[in-house]
Amino acid sequence: MMPDSTGTIYDIGYRGYDGPRLGRRGAIGAIVSAGLRAVFGLGRSGRSKILPWGAVVLAVLPAGVAVAIRVLAGDLIDLYSYDNYLWGIGALMPIFIAAQAPELVVNDMRHRVLPLYFSRPISRLEYVAAKLAAMSLALLALTLLPVLLLFFGRVLAAEDALAAVGDEIGALPAIIGSGVLHAVVLASIGLAICSVAGRRAYAAGAVLAVFLVGGVMGGTFGSQGGGLEAIAPFVNPLAILDGAREWLFGGSVMESPVGAAGVPMYLYGLAVAVLIAVSWAVLAMRYRSVAT
Repeated sequence: MMPDSTGTIYDIGYRGYDGPRLGRRGAIGAIVSAGLRAVFGLGRSGRSKILPWGAVVLAVLPAGVAVAIRVLAGDLIDLYSYDNYLWGIGALMPIFIAAQAPELVVNDMRHRVLPLYFSRPISRLEYVAAKLAAMSLALLALTLLPVLLLFFGRVLAAEDALAAVGDEIGALPAIIGSGVLHAVVLASIGLAICSVAGRRAYAAGAVLAVFLVGGVMGGTFGSQGGGLEAIAPFVNPLAILDGAREWLFGGSVMESPVGAAGVPMYLYGLAVAVLIAVSWAVLAMRYRSVAT
């Protein structure tokens, strides 16, 4: 005769949380922190770090070379100015956005975790704002860090560092303002595009297409003449940003189509406002449709 089966009941003792409750501010901070980690591949495999950190290195490298040349040759050779640096590395920005922006929004939608976010005391607006903050902060590694390196390099390379600070300090508001402007606008465009894509590959392709097609169309219009050069900057987001930078802070870039367009500079400010408004409207409509 088989013995009666017996069982054991274990009291695993689920205990309530007695620690501090951080509320909305803590939730938003956690999303921003997790977003930055995702963008730069922190806590993931080495392969996930190659593209974001490679883009940062490539963005900073010209500044390092320019500072080294300035140390060796003085003022005889000046490869980059504060005004033209971001235009010179502009090709890196769409690549960085296309590769990393989908990490912030596509996975959450594809894996259907958004209702979990919105079931907690955090609104859709706060979620989107946190994602925008994370992407903007990540982009500052490309739009602000290299130009700051150029700034400090010029100061330290001078024979009289104190006098050099007085000479260069006037450019600091434009450096910071331009870097933040580029980061916020590009993050808004990138996340808006990625939010309507179902897969990361589609999102990355759409981001690259917007910037690539805009750049090609801008170059084509600028070379045709017949009044088309006035339209050329407004089909390329990077040219719009360069025009807004020049309108706000001054300093023209020879390679940019802004100079040849010959239109009032305030139009670039309006174009930036339109880009931000459209991007944020797309994000608002996209996340409004997510069920809780």
